[in-house]
Amino acid sequence: MAEQPPKVAGGQIPEDVLVVAARLFSELGYDQVTTEFIANACGVDTTMVRDAYGGKRGIYLAVIEWLTRERMEFLAPVVATFTPDADGLIRLIDRILDWALEHRDLQSIWIHRWMSDAIDFPDLEMQYGRPPVAMLTEKVAEAIDDAKDPELFTWQTTWTISGFVRGGYVGADGTRRHVDDPKVLDRFRRYLHQTARCAAAR
Repeated sequence: MAEQPPKVAGGQIPEDVLVVAARLFSELGYDQVTTEFIANACGVDTTMVRDAYGGKRGIYLAVIEWLTRERMEFLAPVVATFTPDADGLIRLIDRILDWALEHRDLQSIWIHRWMSDAIDFPDLEMQYGRPPVAMLTEKVAEAIDDAKDPELFTWQTTWTISGFVRGGYVGADGTRRHVDDPKVLDRFRRYLHQTARCAAAR
């Protein structure tokens, strides 16, 4: 059975706690964060975090569930109106990128995970990583050429976006260019559009 984040009296863990915890997990990784870190950063008692919120384990699960749900809700409108062509694929990719730009914490949490962080959560990918990817792959499969692999195209796109949003890229001159530079972002977005047009069946 999939592990569930704890509920607190009157509803979910407060969003302001999730925001702060997400930033901590993003910057340090799950393994380096403690319940005391979270309590101090949120300005609440350690006992509250441990007993009411399930400690760092419960808050970690709650953060991933919250951000995953918000991501899927953000993607839902473009998925619902998706057209199986290059333009539809571009709108979908733009939506993925726009989400990543506004929610960089989730990108970093997953990157930490890929580097063997939080290994005591064996089913995070299936529970939280797989659903949005499956939703996107289904639409990608409708749009791309039959000779191309829709699942790998989806992963390639999401990996590329995650890496770019968090680290930018190093140019031929050795200078690292970041997403906060509008010209760099525009170049990257145009590249994603070109890739989509090359992959699309029509």
